[in-house]
Amino acid sequence: MDQGNIYRTIFERSDIGVYQTLIEGGVVEANPAMARMFGYETAEEFAAATGTSNDKFYVRRSDRDWHIAELKRSGRVSAHVCEMKRRDGSRFWVSDSTTLAQDPDGRLSILGTMVDVTDLVESQRAFREAEARYRSIIDNALEGVYISSLDGRMIVANRALAEINGYDSPEELILSVKDIGSEWYVRPERRQEFVDAMARDGEVRNFESEVYRHKTRERIWVQENARLVSDESGKALYYEGTVQEITQRKNFERQLMVARRAAEASNRAKSEFLANMSHELRTPLNAIMGFAQILRDRWNDPEHTKVSEYSGDILLSAQHLYGLISEILDYSKIDSGTVQLVEGPIDVVALCNHCSHMISERAQRAGLKLKVALADDLPALQADERRITQVLLNLATNAVKFTPAGGTVTIGADVEPSGNLVLSVADSGIGISEKDIERVFEPFVQVNRNAHPQQEGAGLGLAICKNLIELHQGRIEVSSKPQRGTTVRVILPASRLMPVRAAG
Repeated sequence: MDQGNIYRTIFERSDIGVYQTLIEGGVVEANPAMARMFGYETAEEFAAATGTSNDKFYVRRSDRDWHIAELKRSGRVSAHVCEMKRRDGSRFWVSDSTTLAQDPDGRLSILGTMVDVTDLVESQRAFREAEARYRSIIDNALEGVYISSLDGRMIVANRALAEINGYDSPEELILSVKDIGSEWYVRPERRQEFVDAMARDGEVRNFESEVYRHKTRERIWVQENARLVSDESGKALYYEGTVQEITQRKNFERQLMVARRAAEASNRAKSEFLANMSHELRTPLNAIMGFAQILRDRWNDPEHTKVSEYSGDILLSAQHLYGLISEILDYSKIDSGTVQLVEGPIDVVALCNHCSHMISERAQRAGLKLKVALADDLPALQADERRITQVLLNLATNAVKFTPAGGTVTIGADVEPSGNLVLSVADSGIGISEKDIERVFEPFVQVNRNAHPQQEGAGLGLAICKNLIELHQGRIEVSSKPQRGTTVRVILPASRLMPVRAAG
């Protein structure tokens, strides 16, 4: 095959469009790839459709005008990317490389190759759009966004970070910051802590630091979230992250801490006052109760009936006041955290029977039936016996107080499948409404005052019970329905139970 035939074969079979046109327009010759690119079946059909003008194939006439002008100026054009039109009107992008030539007759023509680069152009456009979109997100983010070098130089920053640092633009910030560690952190060693955390974990989360507002040197607090960026080989390249100013939050936390300390001091002062006053009041009350009892017991003959009656009233009132003061003193000790538990093994059966005996006379006077329901083989309980007795008696007394004549109060004890001990007091009394159940353990709250106006006490009994049981790592649960009774369950953890000894 001679050289001419070789060139012709390449020309005919190439996937790249190859063509020759006159400079004023019109196709002299084109290969099949060129024709197919523009939507024609043959080169002859393509040339015939072109006629004497190439303008119909350009989306913008200015692209052809520039191309011709550049050819006349320099004699060649390399990889001129422009948008073209196919036969059916659809658009595509080409890379056009040409050389200006002159035939023996002196006519100027263009020799060129053309490649369809639509996919490349579209991907570049999509990339630019994505880049612009992400840049817009970063520039308009409310948080500061940055990229910094490993040695502490600012490489990239957004507008929010510039504003945090007192600058009008990111460019001004980047030019102004030379060393983040020494210029930004109030404690320069904080930068090293940042670097160490990055080296250890590859990131930092909620990294709080006191820094300077770089331009004004005002002290502020910021929170950083950042990560270390490395190349494919694992070599560290730079840090990227976000910065949020939290000065207002830190000031609020500081104020809250001051307020909490003041409240704690006030609470301690209140508890000390209540404790001191309770002791001061109990001393003369003891004397009042003692002398009132002497008067009541000695003046019991018919002639001095009123003296005995009045003495009895004084004694009852003094005892009631003594009880209120004792409740307040007890609550103030618990509230101030000064209660010390004296723990030891408790016989749960004996405890429940003792409490039943203690309230039996009161239950009988109220016309109530008192029951004790105990599970078999109850283990001993490791706890403060005086305090557990206090809790159970308080619950049982409340049950008697709020149960009408003819009703029933039941003291029970059982071990749950989970191993916890449950002490319970159930009654068939007036019950508690659903909205009030949540408030029964609040101090100084008496939820059944309207339903039971003769109720006595300061409203501290249940609050004391709850706190005492929580000191034993337990909890109290209440279930109740109005006019259908109430059940209170004291749940003590299995860790406080002692194994039952086998008989033998």
